[in-house]
Amino acid sequence: MPAPPRPRPAASRPAALALGLVAAVFVVDLNLPLGVAAAVPYTFAVLLALRFPAGWFAPAIAGVCGVLTLAKLELSPERGTTEYWKVMVNRGLAVFSIGMTLTLGLLRRRAEIARNRAEEETRDHLTALAHLDRLHAAGQLATGLAHEVNQPLAAIGLQAEVAARLATAGPASAPALAACLEEIAAQAQRAGAIVKTLRRMTTPGDSRPVAVDLNETARTVARLIDWEARRAGAAVRLDLKDGLPPVWGDRVQLEQVVFNLVLNAIQAVAGVDGVREVVVETGTAADVVIVGVRDTGPGLGPDDPNRVFDRFYTTKPSGMGVGLAISRSVVEAHGGRLWAANEPGGGAVFSFHLPVEQGD
Repeated sequence: MPAPPRPRPAASRPAALALGLVAAVFVVDLNLPLGVAAAVPYTFAVLLALRFPAGWFAPAIAGVCGVLTLAKLELSPERGTTEYWKVMVNRGLAVFSIGMTLTLGLLRRRAEIARNRAEEETRDHLTALAHLDRLHAAGQLATGLAHEVNQPLAAIGLQAEVAARLATAGPASAPALAACLEEIAAQAQRAGAIVKTLRRMTTPGDSRPVAVDLNETARTVARLIDWEARRAGAAVRLDLKDGLPPVWGDRVQLEQVVFNLVLNAIQAVAGVDGVREVVVETGTAADVVIVGVRDTGPGLGPDDPNRVFDRFYTTKPSGMGVGLAISRSVVEAHGGRLWAANEPGGGAVFSFHLPVEQGD
């Protein structure tokens, strides 16, 4: 049976300091008439004890401090002309100070635990909303992806029939048979990539933060959304800065942010008669990485462009109005900012920046 892990030195240091301070104060209090002043160093010991992880330790230290404060009167009565009732009042005030320090410290610890729990619940809620948004986006693309996967499956069936006939034609048909088999393998890989795309969008991702290359994120999104762009007659162009530094965050959530922005841009240009182009660009400024998605659509209208980030606000008949709101929440949770603006020559641009990952 493995031995239980030993407490880390950093965690046990406050306990040792608290015990040492209690002992030192008691020795001094035995030899000097500290009176109510004894409460001051005892409260320091309680504050140190509150930093120890075990919940019982701080109340135990406070109890020991209170007992020693009162026991000092029996072990070493205070000398001088001070009346006994005043001595008892001073000692009572010292015990009261120790108790109040403990109470306030415990209330603060409880508030910190509640805050940490609330932050964790908020992160879980944001992850669930992002997954819901991915499911909605996958539903929007499902028809196109189903049509897309039919093409390689039909090609595989046709090539398999040809390969079956060539297999009985003799050695002379070996080169043609090999070409058919290669085509079958290529089309099978294509179908697998399409299915993988849909699965990637609908499967909850690992929420552990990692170093994320936003250039690679943009390339992945461009591959994922290629069918929707072709169906809308739009061109998605990448203008990526070489040597872009990584950011630190949830890879799946950041990919979903870029996906939402590009999908919205494609849907915006689908109804225009002119050029239908979406540009995804990356760059840097100071200590942040910037990602922008520009389109040649109708723009965001005369109202405040950032109104599109309001929850449940949408201009699309089938829209839920949560994609951009979730995207802004994800970006802000990563320490960044997401905003929108109209382009002077027409169209809109959505941009966000994230802090550059700081190395150890």
